Amino acid sequence: MQLSMFSYPLNLILALIWAGGIYSLWRYRKKSRIVSFMLSKAATVSAILLFAGFCLATGLTGRREIMSSWPAAAVMLYFMSVLLFVLLRGWRISHASGKGRIRWRFLLNHAGLLLAVSSAFWGAPDSSTLMMRVEQGQPSSDAVSQDGRYSRLAYEVELTDFRTEAYEDGTPSMYEADILVGGKAVTLKVNHPYAVSFGEDIYLSGYDRNWKDDSYVCILQIVKEPWKYAALAGIVMMLAGALLMFVRGPVRKVE
Repeated sequence: MQLSMFSYPLNLILALIWAGGIYSLWRYRKKSRIVSFMLSKAATVSAILLFAGFCLATGLTGRREIMSSWPAAAVMLYFMSVLLFVLLRGWRISHASGKGRIRWRFLLNHAGLLLAVSSAFWGAPDSSTLMMRVEQGQPSSDAVSQDGRYSRLAYEVELTDFRTEAYEDGTPSMYEADILVGGKAVTLKVNHPYAVSFGEDIYLSGYDRNWKDDSYVCILQIVKEPWKYAALAGIVMMLAGALLMFVRGPVRKVE
């Protein structure tokens, strides 16, 4: 069974069930063994070490499929659960009067981290990278995934013009392509993608020459990441929390 089967809307439903279950345990079973363990130092340290270990293994080996394995999914879920328990416990300081004070720096840093990590985890089944070759005057909607599976896009892409510049030694210095995406004229440049829709971008990956008729073949990369803006929001929250820590300085305990 592949993790890709948990795509939208199943991943969103599971995310809500997971968050609701954690909150229910915190709200109604605070003194239970599982809540006590998830809030312990042992749980925090083990979650951080396991999460860092998988990230380090992925970075050193270059095998991104490690983070798509079931052991990695279990570690990610464990890390997020510990983080959510810590967030529920510490986001507000309670007073005897019943009025609590919000710990904004704590809230922004922990909630931002949770949002960024959980978006990457729950949004992974919806993310994909496709490659396609587009020839001049020949519209196409056929693309190939990283594992070699063919996929058909909901729109056609056609190359209308291609321009390239080279250095004196013949090395390409710049190239750009004029394409039609669903009938809309678009100019693609390297590292300047075109947003087809929310969370779907087309990148100019490379080009080739068709020596039969001396025409160009454009190589495109279609990246689908519908959860990326949620992850970006989490990163912005962490930056805001770090800024507050820098501006306001360390927290001073009041005797």
